[in-house]
Amino acid sequence: MFDRNRLHIKSLAERKSKTFYYPVTPFPYKLDDKECEFVDEMVRDIKEKKKVILGFGAHFIKNKCQQYLWELLRTRSQLTSTSYITHIVTNGASTIHDFEFAYYGETEEDVRENLANGTFGLWETGEHINKAINKYVSLGYGAAIGKYLEEDVSNVQRWPAKYVSLAWQCLKRDIPLSICTSIGHDIIYEHPECDGAKIGEASYIDFLKLAATLEGLTDAVVLCIGSAITVPMVMEKAFAMAKNVAPETGTNVSCYVVDLFDEGNDWGTNEPAQDSVSYFIRPLKTFNRMFPGRCKYKKMDNRKLMYYLWKAMG
Repeated sequence: MFDRNRLHIKSLAERKSKTFYYPVTPFPYKLDDKECEFVDEMVRDIKEKKKVILGFGAHFIKNKCQQYLWELLRTRSQLTSTSYITHIVTNGASTIHDFEFAYYGETEEDVRENLANGTFGLWETGEHINKAINKYVSLGYGAAIGKYLEEDVSNVQRWPAKYVSLAWQCLKRDIPLSICTSIGHDIIYEHPECDGAKIGEASYIDFLKLAATLEGLTDAVVLCIGSAITVPMVMEKAFAMAKNVAPETGTNVSCYVVDLFDEGNDWGTNEPAQDSVSYFIRPLKTFNRMFPGRCKYKKMDNRKLMYYLWKAMG
């Protein structure tokens, strides 16, 4: 096997990053009429059902959409005095950007350049995230990252933007954050501190937390934002487990998918033919099977969606 102790790990201070958390500026574009209709329907649905399962890909964090999500986490149902956001699920790559924003205030390396010079992913990010998982594996992946940041909350110099971390925000608000990762997908797997067994255990704990949330879930809204594979695949399996023991699971649950693929597709109550390109659009395939007739899609930038969703829910 490859001996990881031979690797040269560098500090983030040595890396040229492409995305900086500050300044955070409002998204400048306006919704068109169809986008307005889509967001308005989503908002009405959320306010009526008061429970939201939110899933997204890593660009959601890199694009700084969490600034609007925090506001939604603080938006509470008048009936229950709890956040509308019931559970959040994402992939391992999201934790990379989330951690680096909190730890260093910037993220996103130049992959092309760093693959060429042999430094891609070989930064201290892997050290800290792996240490968090190794120490707090029993909490699950998402809570472990939040707890790692929480234990050093007084060290402002080390964590100049700690409060921008979604993992920390979820820990403080006791909202489950499920990180469902795949071995080898993220830069943390390059680091000598990586323990694949512990990552697997922590991520599986998060998967079981998601299944527990879905068990018996009715009258809820599922949002899938910019996740082509992980969120629909993970939700599908957790949903199957939940429905196996609680047949009412999924009753009156609606789903909204937002991504950047073209809107021309044949998904609806009936599945498109297997020789149709639309058949292979994973989010639409999965969520239409889970919630037939109750899944809607809109091509939209995730920053635009979250900005206007926050404005409408505020």
